[in-house]
Amino acid sequence: MLMVVALGVVFCLSSLAPAQPSSPSRSLDEASARKNLLLSPNAVYPPIARAARVQGDVVIAIVINAKGEVASEKVLSGPPMLQQAALDAVRKWTFKPFAENGSAVAVSTTVRIPFHLDNLSEGPTPQQEKAAQEYFPISEKCRAAVKAQNAEDSVRFCKAALDKSMEAGVTTPSDQLVRVESHQYYGHALLMAGRLEDALAEENSAVDAAKKGLTDVNQEYAMPFFWRAMVEIRLGQADAALADFTISEDTHRKAMADLPDMKDKYGQYLASILRQHAALLEQLGRTEEARKLRAEAASL
Repeated sequence: MLMVVALGVVFCLSSLAPAQPSSPSRSLDEASARKNLLLSPNAVYPPIARAARVQGDVVIAIVINAKGEVASEKVLSGPPMLQQAALDAVRKWTFKPFAENGSAVAVSTTVRIPFHLDNLSEGPTPQQEKAAQEYFPISEKCRAAVKAQNAEDSVRFCKAALDKSMEAGVTTPSDQLVRVESHQYYGHALLMAGRLEDALAEENSAVDAAKKGLTDVNQEYAMPFFWRAMVEIRLGQADAALADFTISEDTHRKAMADLPDMKDKYGQYLASILRQHAALLEQLGRTEEARKLRAEAASL
């Protein structure tokens, strides 16, 4: 069975923004742009990141429309576990409209969102923080067991990791990604143990969790569909598996276009998925379709 370690504790997030408008002709430095800032809610520190002691600055490129609203945003740098929280905050910012020759205009700038543990005024409850701290070492054991294809240890550790994720709670999209991973890996474990219906239920939960915090331009959105397809194959649900393969592949292609710097890494995942898809098509006698997918995989 193809094993793809799809989601780790550290995530690489892309912006969840809609299609960006045409680039404005006027670009400002951050200090100049902030002079027009009217409303800037603070970013909520993700409890999982706080418990893991992850800190740093997230740098985001934004376009501010003529109304003073943030029209689009894209992460340029920063700790992956903090990026979604920074995006969520920036989307709520409003500015006094910028003027040029007496008319309101759109402008672009970059902003830096700091996350520093010594300046926190809010965070998870003590119980959530304790669960989050306990989650990480257990999740490492879960992933190691899955990689080693040790079914017994995988079921034990991955179920424990999921339980800790549930205790830690979900208060930000970053926490939602941890929930996706927890369901996903427990599904892997159940699949190895031959508990196919239980595995499908967990992969369904992973897909549902992904839909709550991601869109189809995020690579992390793609993987639950892939792993659900692997379970569906074992259950003889070929049509469902083909549909999930297609969603996973289309999402990877969009993610590669959205984040060109990640093209090589995402391309490796896509190639593996295409080969699994092709193998299923060949079993169904659809050799020409399989050939096309294998050719695409070879090109990546």
